[in-house]
Amino acid sequence: MQQPEELKFVTLDVFTQTPFLGNPLAIVQIPKALTLQHHLKQRIAREFNLSETVFLYEGEDDTLERRIEIFTTTEEIPFAGHPTIGTICYICAGDGPAEVPVQSLTVLCKAGQLQIQYDRHNGIAEAKVPHNVRIHKTAVPWRSVLQSQPSLLREPEKRSQRALGSPSESSVGVDGGDGVCPLVSIVRGMSFILVELSQVEDLLNLKVGSLPIDHSAIKWDDGWSSFTTPYYYVVESQDPVNRTFKLRARMISEIGEDPATGSAACTLGAYLALQIAEGSKTYTFSVDQGVEMGRHSNIGVQVTLEESGRSIKEVRLSGSAVLVSKGTLKSR
Repeated sequence: MQQPEELKFVTLDVFTQTPFLGNPLAIVQIPKALTLQHHLKQRIAREFNLSETVFLYEGEDDTLERRIEIFTTTEEIPFAGHPTIGTICYICAGDGPAEVPVQSLTVLCKAGQLQIQYDRHNGIAEAKVPHNVRIHKTAVPWRSVLQSQPSLLREPEKRSQRALGSPSESSVGVDGGDGVCPLVSIVRGMSFILVELSQVEDLLNLKVGSLPIDHSAIKWDDGWSSFTTPYYYVVESQDPVNRTFKLRARMISEIGEDPATGSAACTLGAYLALQIAEGSKTYTFSVDQGVEMGRHSNIGVQVTLEESGRSIKEVRLSGSAVLVSKGTLKSR
C-alpha cells in the first residue's frame, strides 16, 4: 500500500482552555485507505518536536471507536495522559474528523481500551484509564535524586506525605539524606520516581537541564523495566473528610520539562490513595503543573480503591483542551 503524500494535522493545548498554556499536542489523522510505516511516524513526531504526537486512525462509520498511537520524539509509548485527553476533546467537541459532537467514545491505545465521557457544557473530557499499578520493591535513594537536583539539599524536615497516611520514609538532609523515593508504574512501560517536597519554593528551585538521575539507582521489579522519570510534587492542601487533595507538580527529565503529565498525575494519585488505604473510597486530586515554565496546566485525577484498600479499582483522568492550529503535513 502506498504511503500518503499529505496528511492533515492539528495542534491543541491540553489541560487548559486558554491557547498557549497547558501542554501542546499534535494529532495527525490517518485515513482508512492509507498505511503509515513506523519509522515515518517516528520521523513526524521528531519534526513536531513536542513531548508527544498522536496518530489518530479513522474509525468505521457505524462505531464510536477510534484507535490511536502515541509517539515521543524518540519512541512509541503505550499510554500518556495529555495525548489521551487532547484527542478526546478534539473528537468529541466536533473539531475532529466526524465534525459531529459526541459525548462518549472508546479509544484504543497500546495500553488497552479507554472508556471516555465528554461534558460539552464545560469542555471537560474524562477517561477511565487502563492501570496495572505497581509499587516496586526497591525505591530510589534520595542521594540519587540530590545528585540530579542539588538545590534540594537542606536541613532535615518532616514531609507532608505523612498527612496522607504514609510512613515517614525520607527527608532531605545536609548530608544528602538516607531516605528513598517510591518507584511506581501506572502500567507496564510507564514508571515514575515520586519525589515529594515540603514546599512550593522547592519546586521553584528545581533546575531544568541538570544531570539525569543515575539509572543504575533505578531497580524495577523483574519484567517491569520501562521509561522512567522523576515527578516532583508538593501537597498544597487537603480535605480528609471529602478525600480531596490539591497538588503542585513538575516533571523534569533529561530532555527537558513537561508542562502537564497525565500519566504521572495518575501514578501519583494511585500511590497516595494506596497509602491511605481506605477500602471502597474515591480520592480526588487536582494537580497544577507547568506553572514555573509559563504553561499552567490543571489535571484532574480520581482514584477508587477496592474494598480491601490494598489495590486500585478505577483510575479516571480528566481535563480540557483548546484547538490552536490546523494544517497539512507533506510526508514526501
